[in-house]
Amino acid sequence: MNVNPALLLRTALRAPAMRIRDFRFLFASAMFDAVGFTGEMVLLGWLMLDMTDSPFMVGVALSLKSAPFFFLGILAGAIADRFSRRDLMRMLNLGMVVITSSIAALLLTDNLQVWHLLLSTMLTGSLAALYQASRQSFAFDVVGEGNLLSGLAFVSLGMRFGGLFGSLAVGFLIADVSAGAAYLLLGVGYLASAVCLTFIRSRGQAAPSARQPVLSGLKEFGVELRHNRSLLVLILVTSGTEVLGFATATALPSLARDVLHVDADGLGILTAFRSTGAIIAILLIAPLGEINRKGLMLLLSMIVFGAAIIMLGISPTFAFALFAIAIIGGMMSLSDLFSQSLMQGVVKNEQRGRAMGAWVVSVGTAPVGNLQVGFLAATFSVTVALVFNGAALALIGVAILLLNTKIRRM
Repeated sequence: MNVNPALLLRTALRAPAMRIRDFRFLFASAMFDAVGFTGEMVLLGWLMLDMTDSPFMVGVALSLKSAPFFFLGILAGAIADRFSRRDLMRMLNLGMVVITSSIAALLLTDNLQVWHLLLSTMLTGSLAALYQASRQSFAFDVVGEGNLLSGLAFVSLGMRFGGLFGSLAVGFLIADVSAGAAYLLLGVGYLASAVCLTFIRSRGQAAPSARQPVLSGLKEFGVELRHNRSLLVLILVTSGTEVLGFATATALPSLARDVLHVDADGLGILTAFRSTGAIIAILLIAPLGEINRKGLMLLLSMIVFGAAIIMLGISPTFAFALFAIAIIGGMMSLSDLFSQSLMQGVVKNEQRGRAMGAWVVSVGTAPVGNLQVGFLAATFSVTVALVFNGAALALIGVAILLLNTKIRRM
């Protein structure tokens, strides 16, 4: 069956979520923000490999990017439930502009050192943890419960469009201009995202009316975690997918340079195809509105995700790698969509920010996977690292599908 991207896009843009004025600006903000976030991942991996010639150090750098998600996730959610999410997101965007512009200046003056890159990565990771909890819960605020999956899908779609552009632009800027110019592009993306947010007029139709103090919110959510088994199961599934699936991005710079024998622009193309796969998956889901059995869909995406990682690891050609990574991108996107919508659906409205904080904590387990993938790639090979992780992810998905009826029925 042929997929017509233009037809999918036209169909998706007629969805109810995109008829809401404020949501359209949130969509644009997500797109520009992803230029910075995804572009930084490409830059970070390539620069660290170039400066240290160590796949393990790439894993260390990417771990520092995601480690704040684990340590700040629940706090980020409590803050998102306490303050205006729209205003908080604008402030965080401006903080990203300052950090990325500083690294650009160091690169353009030939003063960048490894510790500068590691420190800036940890800082942007901390701001990103706060931003993710705020944005995903703010999408619910704007579109309401009836359009939640569609709203999250369009936020993800904006991110993938931005990630597609950011990946390609950063790859070609590194190869043809300079890494400093690429870092300037990241700052421009974050600034444009902040500008889009200024045009959003309301707090959102479903925004919580109560504003608890942050400490009280943390205590209340601790009680919720102890009693809400569905939320705990979703956190564990998301964490496993992050460690074994998403963390395989650590291997991409080495796969590009040492196995597929392409340069920085080839790495950018690989990352762009991952975004393309995600875009196609989202365009297929976005027009559907709310769907049943999201738990089953989450597990199936987990299994296909693992199989596609194995395909990437044994890719005989660059073209085959592009095909495999497009599938990976689609499964990454579906995994995020279903886990986020399920987590927000199993808590009270006043706790949705903290639910997304729990999701951020799950994402924050990625350093375990980053270090593990980097270690396997450095000790054995990139192929071994990818095949091991893909097989483990697929097998865990099959086991949960067969043994846990509760998540299948969510």
